[in-house]
This record gives sequence, C-alpha cells and structure tokens, in this order.
Amino acid sequence: MPRAKQICLVSGCTSVTVRSGRCEEHAPPARKSWDRPSARNRSRPGDWSSRRAKVLTRDRFTCQKCGTRENLQVDHLIPVSRGGSWDLDNLWTLCGRCHALKTYYEDRGR
Repeated sequence: MPRAKQICLVSGCTSVTVRSGRCEEHAPPARKSWDRPSARNRSRPGDWSSRRAKVLTRDRFTCQKCGTRENLQVDHLIPVSRGGSWDLDNLWTLCGRCHALKTYYEDRGR
C-alpha cells in the first residue's frame, strides 16, 4: 500500500516531501561519495592490482610473520602516512590477524 504524502519539515513550508522529509527546495544536496576516493587511497597507483599480485607471488602467498596461507593482505612496511611509498620493496604479505596486530602497535606508537 502506498504511503500518504507528507508536507515539508521546514517551518511554514506546505510543499510535498521528496527526500529526507523535505521538499525539493529544502532537500539537502545528494551526496556522491563514490565519485571521491578516500583520503588514504588518493595516492594509490593505478596499477595497484598488478603490484599486489607481484607482492603475493614474490612472498609465495605466505604471511611473512606467521607463515599461514589464509586471509592474505598486502601491507606497507612503512605506512604511506609516515612517509612510506607504494614501491614493491615497501610492500609485504601478511595475514589478516598479523596485519591487524601490526596496525594496532603502529597506532599505539603515535
């Protein structure tokens, strides 16, 4: 069953709502977050997927800390936020658990 039309939440406006309880005139602009890369990924190179594959192959699809072969992620030895680069020699393979622990201890050291 369709919903009944409602009037705008803005005081004194009697127009019908279109989005977020407001009429077209008072509705906030639509956000397009997918058009903007996140701050941490702005510097990510366009060939990231091929670099990631090279690092995984170089490290033999094994976590470089504990040796597991499950839930693998590519991490920066020196984070980009601390002056690290996206070069292959600054990347290594870690499992999700080791990566989380490394990130935790890095954040505590700030």
